[in-house]
Amino acid sequence: MKKELLVIGAGNIGRGVIGGLFFESGYHLYIYDIMEERMKQLKEQGTYLIERVGANNKRRVLVDDFDVLDCSDTVDLIEHMKKVDLIACCVYEGAFQSICQNLKEAIEYRTEQEAAPLNILLCVNALGAPDYFETELAKLLQNNPAASRYLKEKIGICQVMVGMAAMPSSEELIAEDAFAVTTKLDGHIGIDEEPFKGELPQVKQTGGVQKGKAQIYRKVYTGNMKHCMLAFLGKAKGYTYIRDTYDDGWIEDCVLGAFFEADAAIQAEYQFDETDHQEWIDFIVEAPKNRNLKDAFTRVAADPKTKLSRDNRFVGPALLCMKHHILPFYLAKGIAYGFLYRDESDIASIEITNYVKEHGIEKAIEVYCGLTENEWELKQLIMAQYKEAEKIR
Repeated sequence: MKKELLVIGAGNIGRGVIGGLFFESGYHLYIYDIMEERMKQLKEQGTYLIERVGANNKRRVLVDDFDVLDCSDTVDLIEHMKKVDLIACCVYEGAFQSICQNLKEAIEYRTEQEAAPLNILLCVNALGAPDYFETELAKLLQNNPAASRYLKEKIGICQVMVGMAAMPSSEELIAEDAFAVTTKLDGHIGIDEEPFKGELPQVKQTGGVQKGKAQIYRKVYTGNMKHCMLAFLGKAKGYTYIRDTYDDGWIEDCVLGAFFEADAAIQAEYQFDETDHQEWIDFIVEAPKNRNLKDAFTRVAADPKTKLSRDNRFVGPALLCMKHHILPFYLAKGIAYGFLYRDESDIASIEITNYVKEHGIEKAIEVYCGLTENEWELKQLIMAQYKEAEKIR
């Protein structure tokens, strides 16, 4: 019987990274997205290209084994939730509640049918996503004891670490295929083993990981932070793409400084074993620099309002540093340059920089970073870094 995967969210990660890797490993894809007209076009086209770009070579994949679900409502989506055994959620946090509502109906049906276990792969950077799904589904099913038992015993809600970048394709590739996706050729997808029901899927560049809920904090607070800081600092230096920053020694020193601050705080908090810890450092720090990818700052630093928020990739690890008596000197620098980042096509960046101009950096830190009076030390450090950055940018 053909292996099947339901992909919810047909963006670059959904169809390009997750969908592409599962397709290459023999899975038939069911694709759902709220962009109804675009999904109709994808259904009519019947195929899409993935261009995987490495440091020294490229490889193309033509995905042609998929069905696009009826996206005019959620009826078709729920019907497929009832019958598949593996779902990949590749969406933003705003969609979590509606997905849980749809899963409720599917779980109640599966309970009545005594269906096989269902694993839900949360391919998202939202911190605490598994806890949200577990709590929300438990609440929705609380009046159905049988379905509640099914949820506990047969539903695997698994955090996924997506260690493979995806980005908009070049104009030339889009002219060839409007649905083409460009991804890194290398990278790894890690599925939290503990909650997974049954054997993990045998998919290329995919495997199990331990401490999945902790690993997503490590990924966002070190890996995603590092990538975003390259964009914040690179924009201040007049660059356009991530690859433009690779030969800038000042940027490299600052970004590595922030990485090791965040890494030390994460290690103090979650205590990964030393082998795993060193492998993560090597993966992030020693990874070859891919100069073939034109990864624009406009994508990497998009919505700085979210990225500068209290629990996200800069303030979150900075607060964790303070908790463990580690000075977040370079993380504060990253936050400061986030307040200087302005992209005229990004509404959030315009809002932030305008707010700083009108109300000052101290008030902006309070509003956008959510720091309290008791966290004055971090606020003062960010303010000092901001004033220094203003002088040299």
